Amino acid sequence: MLTIKRLTIDDISLLKPISSASLVGEDVLLRIGRGGFALGYVPLQRAEWRDFPPAADADPYAVLSDERCALFAAFEDGLLVGAASLRVHPATRWAEVTDLRVEAAHRRQGVGRNLLDFCERLALKRGMHGLKLACTDTNPALCQFCEHCGFTLAGVDSKALAYTDAERDKPLSRRAALLTFYKPIQKG
Repeated sequence: MLTIKRLTIDDISLLKPISSASLVGEDVLLRIGRGGFALGYVPLQRAEWRDFPPAADADPYAVLSDERCALFAAFEDGLLVGAASLRVHPATRWAEVTDLRVEAAHRRQGVGRNLLDFCERLALKRGMHGLKLACTDTNPALCQFCEHCGFTLAGVDSKALAYTDAERDKPLSRRAALLTFYKPIQKG
């Protein structure tokens, strides 16, 4: 049975690294039209493993020691199978999901959706407009998950990741862009 728990600093021992690798079989294709941004997906000739390490600001100690943040963990029969960190931004009134991870063996079983539901409840309780989530266009599974969960693509930043040597060495057409998704909270 799946259990979601909001962690405290005393629960830090319950955490363990969750795999950051994902098998990717398609690339994200960004289209811009009159209605705004739209994502399409183009199959790769051969599936490849890609690594999506946690964001620097998703360190569990930092998240748990900041009163604007929350860390939710999903457990299946006592084993950690997923986690989500959330940061509330009172000035913008949006709650940002700074990291969302699910163990590969437990993906597509509702774990990520349940973690997002807990994030949304906390955002609603704190009077936020909704959830914000950013990911790269090299992570089509997360892009599709966001769309499936009711998020709308609202921003594309092709320079946000350009500071890394790995990205600067790639041809312009292969450089990763940061995609920002929003999901307003339905109140009432």
